[in-house]
Amino acid sequence: MSSLQSTFLLRWSALTCVVGVMAGCATAPPATPEQAVRARANERLKALVNADLPKAYGFLSPTSRAMVSFENWRNSLTRATVWKSAEVFSVQCPTADRCNVRVTIHHQPLVLGGTLGTITSAIDETWLADKGDWWLLYTQ
Repeated sequence: MSSLQSTFLLRWSALTCVVGVMAGCATAPPATPEQAVRARANERLKALVNADLPKAYGFLSPTSRAMVSFENWRNSLTRATVWKSAEVFSVQCPTADRCNVRVTIHHQPLVLGGTLGTITSAIDETWLADKGDWWLLYTQ
């Protein structure tokens, strides 16, 4: 390999690293509590729809997780329905560290011999700011 080729490869590698670092910096954090909570709540819902229960459990507040084990939380979930999709319908933050979230879930209840078709339900959740992030308050 010639000296010119080595120099070119070295500069190309350095440029690629710089661009990669800058791209990482270009992702700005959410500007408002509402945006941050909406993003976290949607991540949790995606985990539930995908049946990734350990990931969904991780969105419970640290205090909630200290009070209810993963096994007890998992057992509290209804197994008589299949989640088809879910999304955050609304987020309202009356204080800087508390947000009320309304979630819409599209699910199919299981009955003997099949399902009943898709049903849409709304659930209200409370999210709290704690330890630098937003967490779902477990209330069951």
